[in-house]
Amino acid sequence: MNLLVADIGGTNARFAFQADNTQKLSNFSFLKCSDFTNIHDAIEFYKKDNNLDVKNMSIAVASTTKNDAIKFTNNNWDFKQSEIFKYFKLDKLIFINDFVAQSLCFGSFYNNLSEDQSLNDKLASEHNLKIIRNGVPIKKAPLLVTGPGTGLGVCTLFQLDDHPIAIEGEGGHSSFAPNSEIEIELLQFMKKKYNHVSNERLISGSGIEEIFNFIRVNNGLKPSTLKAPEIGEKALEGDLQAKETVKLLFSILGTIVSSVILINGTQSGVILSGGITPKLREILSISDFEINLLNKGRRHDYVKNVPIWLTEDNNNGLYGALNAINNPHYIDKLIVKR
Repeated sequence: MNLLVADIGGTNARFAFQADNTQKLSNFSFLKCSDFTNIHDAIEFYKKDNNLDVKNMSIAVASTTKNDAIKFTNNNWDFKQSEIFKYFKLDKLIFINDFVAQSLCFGSFYNNLSEDQSLNDKLASEHNLKIIRNGVPIKKAPLLVTGPGTGLGVCTLFQLDDHPIAIEGEGGHSSFAPNSEIEIELLQFMKKKYNHVSNERLISGSGIEEIFNFIRVNNGLKPSTLKAPEIGEKALEGDLQAKETVKLLFSILGTIVSSVILINGTQSGVILSGGITPKLREILSISDFEINLLNKGRRHDYVKNVPIWLTEDNNNGLYGALNAINNPHYIDKLIVKR
């Protein structure tokens, strides 16, 4: 098929290649977006570096893909889908949202979930998923895939006519709703900088930096210039302010997850994805994530049995992009050579 698949976020771009019509991918490559002026240059570099003849592309991007023009929230690569199709002289091209790709990767997992805990544990292991919270999936209810990285991705997956379909949205830009006194203070702190405080302003790499500075200022200290990876490392080393930062991030994430479960009915389960949670997983377990997850008042019962898994595989988006190009639900997104 000579298919290039890519997963392009705000910070990193991952590539792979499918030579035939199997599910096998090869020529995996990891590039920094900041090393390239635009997406054209990154793709050209990957093709030449791997000596590939590319006829088709399926590309996942951290942006909405409903219009021809693609504009990233956390990346300065702006372009048109039609321009990419013409520039590379392709037969087929499809662009999908990066969390749509993350979700489509788990189509088989979702379709095989049952009410049998042991079977689900085996299924999770086969898909390299770590169990965060045991529960009982409700068959045919949607599945939530969400998690923080450069931004906050939120996507809902379900099955339609024997094929998975993921609902693209911008849930990360929904409004932050504080759930405690400290979170109310955090909102007030953020309102000094932003007219609209979205969940992504806090539950993301830049959000770690915002929360860290909030905690420092709250303790009478000056804001820090530390970046998210450094704060994460300090948290794992036991630094109190860094640790409180990450605990607060995961506590807020618990509220967001339970809110989406209530709104979208994702009672099959939740898969936590993104670049942050796997690296800081040990702090997730000591945060108020589960307390906030279950703090839903009269509808506590609606969320109490929802299972949660964690994926640590960086190539999910690539396999999701691979699945998208042959999925009939996404045929309207295809640009095809006439």
